Amino acid sequence: MQLPRAILAADRSGAGKTTVTAAVLKRLTKKYKVRGFKAGPDYIDPGYHRLATGVPSVNLDLWLMGENGVIESLANYGKGFDFGVIEGVMGLYDGAGERFSTYELSRITETPIILILDVSGMSTTAGAVVKGLIDYRGAKIKGVIFNKVGSERHYLECLNSLPKGVRSLGYIPRNDRLKVKERHLGLTTVEDNREAQEVIRIAEESMVLDVEELMSLGEDSGELPEPEQTDEPGHVEGLKSEVAAIAYDSAFSFYYVQNIDSIGRKYKLKFFSPLNDETVEGVDFIYLGGGYPELHLEELERASRTREWIMKSVEDGVKVLGECGGLMFLGRSMSRDGRNYRMVGALDLDVETRGRLTIGYTELESLSDNLVAESGRLARGHEFHVSKVINYEGKPVFRNRIGKGLGDGYDGLMTQNALGTYSHFNFVRKPKFLS
Repeated sequence: MQLPRAILAADRSGAGKTTVTAAVLKRLTKKYKVRGFKAGPDYIDPGYHRLATGVPSVNLDLWLMGENGVIESLANYGKGFDFGVIEGVMGLYDGAGERFSTYELSRITETPIILILDVSGMSTTAGAVVKGLIDYRGAKIKGVIFNKVGSERHYLECLNSLPKGVRSLGYIPRNDRLKVKERHLGLTTVEDNREAQEVIRIAEESMVLDVEELMSLGEDSGELPEPEQTDEPGHVEGLKSEVAAIAYDSAFSFYYVQNIDSIGRKYKLKFFSPLNDETVEGVDFIYLGGGYPELHLEELERASRTREWIMKSVEDGVKVLGECGGLMFLGRSMSRDGRNYRMVGALDLDVETRGRLTIGYTELESLSDNLVAESGRLARGHEFHVSKVINYEGKPVFRNRIGKGLGDGYDGLMTQNALGTYSHFNFVRKPKFLS
C-alpha cells in the first residue's frame, strides 16, 4: 500500500510543531483527504489535528505499540487518504535512549522529514542547524518550514542558508496571536481552549506553503503492508448486546483512537459525562480515561448519580478500567488546598492533586490476573500527572520495572473486576479483557 506522507519534526520542544502541523493539515484539507498522526504518547496534540481536518488523529508510539503495531496502524488508518502528516515529538533525536524518537519513527516507517524551524533568534544559522541534524545520524530531512519569520528579507536569509538537497516549503510569519495556551501537562486540550480553532485559522491563513512540493516529497515514502480487513467498531456480529460506557468530557478526554476502536469491535459504544452526572444503563464495561479531573473537583463531588452508578456497577462485577484520572476518580477522595472531595470510593485510595510532575514510559510486571494482563506477563504504558498518592490499602496489581506508579514501586489497584492504574495503555497490544 502506498500512503504519501511526511513527518513534521523540530530541533527541540517549543518550536511550534503543533501549531504549524495543524496549519499544514488545514491547508492540505482544502484540496486533499488528509489524516493526522502523532508520534509518542500524546492525547492533547491530536485534538488540534482533529480541529484542522475533522478527522481523528492517530498516535504512533514505538514503545507502546512496537514496530509492527506502528506500521500496521499507519497502514490501517491511512487507508483511503491522499496524504498523511505525522507530528513528531520533542526534538528530532529525543526519546527514551534515542530508540523511541521522531528520527527512529522516520527510519522505521521510511517517512521523509520536514523540519519545523523556529528562526525567531537566528537567520543564516538556520542552515547550520539543519546540516547538523542531518549529519548527526543521517536524518532524512527533505524540507523545512520556517516558523516565526520576521520579514521577507529574514526568510530569504534563512532560505539561502539551507544545505544542498533540502528544500524550503515556506514559512509562517511571527505573530503573537499564534501562542497556544499551556498547562502542567502541555498544551491546553481543545475541549478547554475555545481559541484553538481561531489560532489554527490564523496560522493557516498567514502561512506560505508550497503544497505541491510537500505532496511530491511525500511520495518518497516506503510502501506499507496492506491494511487489515476489520469490522467497523460496534458492528461485530453476535456481540451487539454488550455495551461499553466511556466517560468523555473536560475531565476525562485522554483516549487513543485505537483504544476506542478496539473496544468498539467488541462492545456497542455509549459515551457519558461525569461532569453532567450522567449514567448508562445495562453496561458490561466502563472505561474512565485520563484527563484533568483535578480541575473539576466540585462538579465531580456533586455528580452523585454517576458516582453511585459506577460504585454499584463495580459491586455487580462489571469490568471497569480507570487510567490515571480514572484511577483518581475511582478512589475515595481527591484533595486540593487542604480540602477533600469525595469520589467513587471503589478503590481504597486517596490522592493529592498537586505534586511534582511525573512523566515517562512504564513497564509493568503483572502480579495477578487482571483486565490488562495475566499474572507474570509484562505490559507497557506511560504516565504523566502531577497528582500523588497520599495513602492506599490493598495489594497492588503490578510491580513497576520502569515508572513511578503509586509511588512505591508498584501500580494498579483492583477490586472485583475494576482496575485503576496510573499507567495509560494502547490497545494495539491487546489487553487481556479484549483478547
